[in-house]
Amino acid sequence: MKTPVSILICTRNRADQLRQTLASVQALSLPASLVPELIIVDNGSTDNTAEVVRTLKIANMPVILIDEPRPGLSVARNRALAAAHGHILLFTDDDVRLPTDWIQGMCAPILSGTADAVAGKVVLAPHLHQRWMQPLHRIVLASTEYMKADAPGVLFGASMAFSRDVLTRVPAFDPELGAGALGAGEETLFSWQLLEAGYKITTAFDVPVEHHPEPGRLSRASYLRAARTRAQCHTYIRYHWMHAPAAQWQHRLIPSVLLTLLVQTLRLWVWRGLHWRACCKAEGIEEQEFKLVERLQRIRHYLQERHRPRHYEPYGLIKHERG
Repeated sequence: MKTPVSILICTRNRADQLRQTLASVQALSLPASLVPELIIVDNGSTDNTAEVVRTLKIANMPVILIDEPRPGLSVARNRALAAAHGHILLFTDDDVRLPTDWIQGMCAPILSGTADAVAGKVVLAPHLHQRWMQPLHRIVLASTEYMKADAPGVLFGASMAFSRDVLTRVPAFDPELGAGALGAGEETLFSWQLLEAGYKITTAFDVPVEHHPEPGRLSRASYLRAARTRAQCHTYIRYHWMHAPAAQWQHRLIPSVLLTLLVQTLRLWVWRGLHWRACCKAEGIEEQEFKLVERLQRIRHYLQERHRPRHYEPYGLIKHERG
């Protein structure tokens, strides 16, 4: 019996990038044992995204366009899950180029029963590599170079697959995380919930995808936003899902979170005063500054979150619905 597979792409105002991603989808090899479908969720685009999708023709693969006007990548991903018919659900992004054997490589561990979810390898497009880049800079741009092949720990939306069966216990992505909300972290929480539920995540590093983010993502301003975004999402997960106590946001030698906030603010500004030349660069960011910004933003965001009721039971699999 053939296995139905759904390829899911969520997009918003990236028609030109999406067109190139879809060209790589058209070139995919389709294993005879699989029955694929392509579902594209348009998350409120105002460009010609819908036209790009409607003119797409792929042999032996239906193309389904879904309009989801509610903003947020997690909202769009959950809409894609609801519409998909596949037993295996394959996600990629609208700025990715796929290798021809991507479907087979990502589905194989699930089909063989050795894993419930698969983390694919993501590499930064060669033309975006810069001399100043360290691993941190590429990781912020979704490179998976730090990931261990035998213990990936997390999935990345640029290349991830999982069995529909996992949705019986972990039903959705948290809409407060991801682009259009806090900015990231939805795959991280979803992955950790899968592991908490006892599911196995493996890797498929033999079918790497190329990530083609906009060149503006290399700017210093973009990296500063990324540092703040990562911090906010980490704090959200630690507070709402892990139920971390207040002490985890303060220094062990400082008696309060507010004093810790003051100290971390001073540390950042002292560092910037001593390294002012680094702060004048148009591209990239010093790793130490990135981490200082992260630490400061974690405290700031905790001070916002601490007034809210927790959204999950400790390490829970389903978000509480609150009015």
